[in-house]
Amino acid sequence: MKNNKQNNNKGTERLSEKDELKIKLEKQVALGIWIQSVGQLIEFVSLARLNLISDEVVANAENHILAGASIQTIGTFLEAIGVTGEITFPDGEQHLNAQKLAVTGDWLQALGAILEAVGGSEIIRAEQENHELFVP
Repeated sequence: MKNNKQNNNKGTERLSEKDELKIKLEKQVALGIWIQSVGQLIEFVSLARLNLISDEVVANAENHILAGASIQTIGTFLEAIGVTGEITFPDGEQHLNAQKLAVTGDWLQALGAILEAVGGSEIIRAEQENHELFVP
């Protein structure tokens, strides 16, 4: 593997332009995931509050949606922490652990999305009988 560091006139090493761009893009990815985490948290809190004031009789479906949103929220934050760790620790065991955390977050987001989809499908079935239900 070729060394991507270059020596400048003072004898210190600096990153190549490609490596600098890679780091910049990785930081943008991490920022995007953190923004997504905040959005997911807003969705979860809003759904929880909506659930508290709801008079709808589709409690099981709403519970699936709320559980799914909460699991997705946890997963998104774990992914954001993991990706940030990957940037902070570019090599070694800490980097590997950060990758594992990010992937665990991805799996939790997937599981949460499945639960939300199940709840949404239940609401759609109930919608055929009652036209006042809301599918987030």
